[in-house]
Amino acid sequence: MNWTVALLILAALISLARIVSQLRTSLKPKVADDFDTRFIDQLRKMGFAPFDPYPIDFFFDLPDEQACREVTEELEPEQFAVDSRYEPDTGRWSLHAHRTLRLQVEQMKAYTLRFNATAQSRGGRYDGWAIGK
Repeated sequence: MNWTVALLILAALISLARIVSQLRTSLKPKVADDFDTRFIDQLRKMGFAPFDPYPIDFFFDLPDEQACREVTEELEPEQFAVDSRYEPDTGRWSLHAHRTLRLQVEQMKAYTLRFNATAQSRGGRYDGWAIGK
């Protein structure tokens, strides 16, 4: 009888430990698996140094020339080189902004957040960034 009680108590303790472990795992903050983080991780694996500056290209899809002028006026004072062109296939405008930056995750995430808002406020879309030439 004593062995049965001891085994039941042991089983209950193991079950309780497993429940606590699963709760801890589920309550941990999730690490954001976003484009910027993944892309920079891939670039670093390819040999890009995190503290070296690289040419970065940012891409926008905008509805009209006025939206391009507004985005250009916002970016040029921050040393972005900006060019835009009309895309006859879509009837929209493509804007390309270029600047040399370091590959820092938080900075690139901030640009992504900001540029999404910038494009959306003008009826457009931010298409992301890439390493330039």
